[in-house]
Amino acid sequence: MKNKIIIDIDSEREKPLIIGKGSEYQPPTNKEEAKEMLITDLGCVLDALLSMVHVADQNGYADKHELIEKAIKTMNQYLSLPSTKPIE
Repeated sequence: MKNKIIIDIDSEREKPLIIGKGSEYQPPTNKEEAKEMLITDLGCVLDALLSMVHVADQNGYADKHELIEKAIKTMNQYLSLPSTKPIE
């Protein structure tokens, strides 16, 4: 399966984070397709994060345990925020 995710981060921009797909990908046409795309993309982004952690650990730039603990702490802090899901 081929997948392309473009993550553009520029801290000096008004909107610092832009996430997109390559132009060759059709946008989802319904909620089920959007859900499937997002779950697949999140898995790919997690794989990319783990690859970066591995490179940092293998090259002695950072310890993988510290990096993973920091990532988990950040995600847990997000879980403590109130949900913005609309009430149906």
